[in-house]
Amino acid sequence: MANFDGPGFAMVDGYWIQTKAIDVEPSTDISPYLSRLLEDCVWNGNRAIVFDLYWDVKSINTKSEWRLSSVKLSTKNLCLFLRLPNPFTDHLKDLYRFFASKFVTFVGVQIEEDLVLLKENHGIVIRSSLEIGKLAAKARGTPIVEFLGTRELAHKILWYDMSRLDSIQSKWDEAGGNDRLEAAAIEGWLIYNVYDQLQQ
Repeated sequence: MANFDGPGFAMVDGYWIQTKAIDVEPSTDISPYLSRLLEDCVWNGNRAIVFDLYWDVKSINTKSEWRLSSVKLSTKNLCLFLRLPNPFTDHLKDLYRFFASKFVTFVGVQIEEDLVLLKENHGIVIRSSLEIGKLAAKARGTPIVEFLGTRELAHKILWYDMSRLDSIQSKWDEAGGNDRLEAAAIEGWLIYNVYDQLQQ
């Protein structure tokens, strides 16, 4: 079984998030980690995996070329951060299959552009996705909520104190790997809890 042996972080509700960061090489097998995420989301009952994508953009003449550079995936208990190779190669078929899973819903904030970029630039299609802002706007009857970022949305729905995340995010460029992993774990946990709250 894949071992999430990165640092663990305690959330404000007492939950402990275990992390793993991987620099993906052609020889790296990420499938055990993806399987562990699937197991955790099924075990927790709501079959949701929170995702966030990061892109490198290169301008060629008048056109921009987008390349997926890293992926953050979170469940109730786990956070996986994958730094992807350049060039993005076919050996990542496990990631393609993972996103194509019909057994889970991939939940994210402001994901419409990401979904289009995934398909156009890498041929990756997420079969079941949910824009959490749209769900929150509908559930709360407040259209403006749809356009909020992670922290603002979590504050509106959960009323959590965001100062811990703000302090980590403000140091993102100079922060060490553990600070970045903590920010990733907190953000994934926040969106997971927003989704959970809105399902009730």
